[in-house]
Amino acid sequence: MRKKMLGILMLLVLILLAACQSKDATKDTEKKESNTINIMETGEIPGVNPTTADNSVSFRAINQIYEGLYRLDKDGKPALAMAAAEPEEQNGGKTLIFKIREDAKWSNGTPVTAADFEYAWKKVVDPKSAAAYGPQMEEIVKNATPILNGKMDPDQLGVKALDDKTLQVDLENPVPIFKDLLTTGTFFPQNQAFIESQGDRYALSSENLISNGPFKLENWDGTKKNWNYVKNNKYWDKKNVKANKINVQVVKDTNQALNLYTTGKLDRIELDGEFVSKYKDDSDFNKEFTGNSIYLKMNQGKDGQKTDLANIHIRRALAMAIDKQSMVERLLANGSAVLNGNVPAKIMFDPKTNEDFRKQNGNLLNYNPTEAKKNWELGLKEIGKSDLTVVLTAGDSSLEKQQTEFMQDQLQKNLPGLTINVKTVTQKASFVADVSQDYEMLLGGWSGDYSDPLTYLNLFLTDSPGNHTGFSNAKYDELVLGAKGKLSNNPEKRWEALLEAEQILLKDNATLVPLYQGGRAYLQKPALQDYFAYPIGSENYKWIAKK
Repeated sequence: MRKKMLGILMLLVLILLAACQSKDATKDTEKKESNTINIMETGEIPGVNPTTADNSVSFRAINQIYEGLYRLDKDGKPALAMAAAEPEEQNGGKTLIFKIREDAKWSNGTPVTAADFEYAWKKVVDPKSAAAYGPQMEEIVKNATPILNGKMDPDQLGVKALDDKTLQVDLENPVPIFKDLLTTGTFFPQNQAFIESQGDRYALSSENLISNGPFKLENWDGTKKNWNYVKNNKYWDKKNVKANKINVQVVKDTNQALNLYTTGKLDRIELDGEFVSKYKDDSDFNKEFTGNSIYLKMNQGKDGQKTDLANIHIRRALAMAIDKQSMVERLLANGSAVLNGNVPAKIMFDPKTNEDFRKQNGNLLNYNPTEAKKNWELGLKEIGKSDLTVVLTAGDSSLEKQQTEFMQDQLQKNLPGLTINVKTVTQKASFVADVSQDYEMLLGGWSGDYSDPLTYLNLFLTDSPGNHTGFSNAKYDELVLGAKGKLSNNPEKRWEALLEAEQILLKDNATLVPLYQGGRAYLQKPALQDYFAYPIGSENYKWIAKK
């Protein structure tokens, strides 16, 4: 009997242990699932090489898997990241000595060193790299300008690893915005040994990458419409990275996004147009403004070959023939506002008077169908034509399709003799068309990397890898380069130079068709917290979590 009772007791203990283990396993599964985030992206990632990246989708991915000397904090301010402390200043602020964190590592376990920064920065300014945002270093990091112009060797750039953890940076002049620049992908480190081991395969898939940021990129091959960010356990601040995994899915249609959201397959989606009105009273609804400057680019020609859009009157006509107010009210309704300049409002302010840049510079290219028609007729006369056909290239999201249809109608209605043929391509193909300047008109824009007008105006310098319009103006170059260099210590004169530069770009030359400053309307699950989407700069998923 005693043996029988002992057997029963042992059986009960085993059952109890099994139940506890099952309960613990359930808790672990629930915890793991609660730390998995599901979000959407507007298009496929064209690439994740910080040197050659040239679009918002790529930089959004790069910002999660890499990290520079600084990273934007929760308030959007530069905070120490790979840098262990604020730099030692020498030579009147022209020389900065940074110490790299001792615990900074790549995802394969190798240390992040000062040499990784030296290698990456020199690669960015090497003309062979054709880095779109190499000009961010122009007139700022010592010798960057002659190197970018092919007049000096990249090894002469003002950056040097003094030892494994000490980085010296030499500037042309002390630059107030330099710390902000260091939060951007152009200034992120890269591991030379790993890159050379991968050869031409580097950054073509998640298998050919290592990273030093909060996450690693997984299940990406350059073409997939979904991928994952997985917590990087080698990251120096991993204790503050709450999400184990972020699942990303490309969704180009708002109806599809809503279906995924309502069925619990997405934790956050963006809305536009009629969907904003429909969900504006929903408890999950949010709306905010952004620093996105959206415009049409016009190809004036390249390699010495001019196009019909090289005619200033044709460009002015196109720039004044679209009813932008109707566009933001009817199609967007997400907090976007008409923009009659390139630099957006409510973000950048005069260092002396604190007046908004946009308000100071005013409306440079307004909707004016009467003036548009006058310029159109004069332009056609000057190019010797009675009509003109222009191809408008744009991405394939539902919103972009609606926008191009609206602009097609407006332009053809207000400019007799104009035919607009819309060419719809994938977002990735749209980026390629932009960079290769293989377009006539193109729907594009820029969200800015840091809170200064320079981040918008720097793109249109003559022969800049980021300038894909054919625009070139010596006075404009002088003003913008001056704002980066010799005027950097005179805040008010620098500000005046940037104001004048924007007037040259748009009022005098109608280089772009400014459309609107983007807003952001979205639905977000209450459990999703600490998703940081700044007005300026790429989104930051470091602290994202479900609670």
